[in-house]
Amino acid sequence: MALSLLCLAATVVLLLRQRRSKRELVELQLSMRRLAAALLENARAEAQLDTLRQLQRVAEQGVELGASTVRSVHHGIASIPFGILEAIPVTRHPTRIVRGIHDQISGVVYDSISGGNKLLGGALRLGLKQATRKGADPANRDKDDKEGK
Repeated sequence: MALSLLCLAATVVLLLRQRRSKRELVELQLSMRRLAAALLENARAEAQLDTLRQLQRVAEQGVELGASTVRSVHHGIASIPFGILEAIPVTRHPTRIVRGIHDQISGVVYDSISGGNKLLGGALRLGLKQATRKGADPANRDKDDKEGK
């Protein structure tokens, strides 16, 4: 009888341990699924950031190339009437003055476009760099989640 009670108690203890182990296994599987989802989310976010970096670089180069091309074409077209007017002795002096002013103004405009493009490109690169750092630091992500960002 005592042996039967001892076996019964041992069986109950083993069943309780098995039940607890099963619960822990389910919790562990759930944690693993959450981790896999977080890793997938991080991979997708990094891929999106890479795409944004590439787009930023291409856009900045495109604006610079476009502005440089327009500057060259503008200079070439503007030089035609200035060249003609400078060939005429009566209009040579005022044309040189006007051409100088024109070249200065157009130079400032194209330099401003180029400078603005570089400034904007730098700001975007900085923002993408900060987004990369922020995404890599789980503490920042948890903080943003709590703040509703």
